[in-house]
Amino acid sequence: MSYVRFNLSDNDQCISGDLHGSMTDPLIASLTAEPETIPEFESALRRFVRSESDWPPLHGFRWHEDLEPFDAGIVAIDLASRTVGFDTTYSIPCAAGRVRVPCEFADEDEAWIPYKVPDDWTFVESMALYRGTRKAKHHDRQRRAPFDARPILFGRPMINCIATALSDMPDPNTDDIFADIHADWLLSKRKDLRDRSPRDVFLEKQHSIDFDLQSRSLQWSITKVCPPPLPKDSLAYLNAGFGTHEWVLHYDLFRYLLADAHERRRSGGHVEIEPEILRLSSLRDEWLRTPDTEISGRTPLEIIDLERQRINIALSAKEAIIDENCPCCIALAADFDTPMFWFLDGCNMDDRFEFSSCKTLDEWTARQRDNERLDREFERKHRESV
Repeated sequence: MSYVRFNLSDNDQCISGDLHGSMTDPLIASLTAEPETIPEFESALRRFVRSESDWPPLHGFRWHEDLEPFDAGIVAIDLASRTVGFDTTYSIPCAAGRVRVPCEFADEDEAWIPYKVPDDWTFVESMALYRGTRKAKHHDRQRRAPFDARPILFGRPMINCIATALSDMPDPNTDDIFADIHADWLLSKRKDLRDRSPRDVFLEKQHSIDFDLQSRSLQWSITKVCPPPLPKDSLAYLNAGFGTHEWVLHYDLFRYLLADAHERRRSGGHVEIEPEILRLSSLRDEWLRTPDTEISGRTPLEIIDLERQRINIALSAKEAIIDENCPCCIALAADFDTPMFWFLDGCNMDDRFEFSSCKTLDEWTARQRDNERLDREFERKHRESV
């Protein structure tokens, strides 16, 4: 008993077909690309399944739903509601796991890569539960259709917050003014963000996107080939969530504009809001399009776009050399044929809850206690070793 009946549906259509049960893992792992349509799913599947022809991986599937189990069981995936139903004895679909990918450099021409699907996917162990769950979740997702929050988080609402906050501030030299204004912007719930705060939106998918980028960098290192990116016309790209790169760059941009507006007010006194908004908007556009030596000569817009496509920022071993006078570094750069990967980590952000990646204050407080404990332990061992 090795074959499983697979069903795949989106908002408009459904296909079904019978495949070997070993296809369960790559089909589930493809959900990391957040496909909303069957063509987007097939594109995502190419990351894990090598095709010997121009035929799509699911070309033998029929254009109808068939929820009757076959041989080793059944797995059904509904993209519209983000629901997976299964009743199989071969391989149990899981939200996180490992998937085999083709690799000519591995001992058995394949390698294991970790995956983790986004948290809003639901897995249920029966077709009866699948029918009910997908109906309820589909209705809920229709009410909260995905949208691109960037026009708000990088657009006029952000600029207006900076200009207005400084205009209303009685003493622009107050200590911690930048952190306080920035924190207020991040924590204030907004109607245009569906009663969520900018911080909520930024962190909603951060862990999922970061995990996927780490997984892709591992796959690239092992296979020596960049995994396929998200197509720029896919809904997952157009309505992309935010990873750590965009979270950190937004922080840098906000502080850059805030510092410029603050200096302008200090030197010129009263500032008219509307002209200041237009000036800061122009300054934002210039900042986003200016190459930065700190990010390998790329522009912030390029870094953001690569993350939205789920493309790792790769460096050669030579570009990654830290000490050009180190013989070991030079030798490694000469022989190392695996790409190096560059990530932003937010190490320069203020050490406050608002600017952390912790979703709750309790989580941040617990992490601070752990860090303090580790610092004390390090100091104790250091004193004992002297």
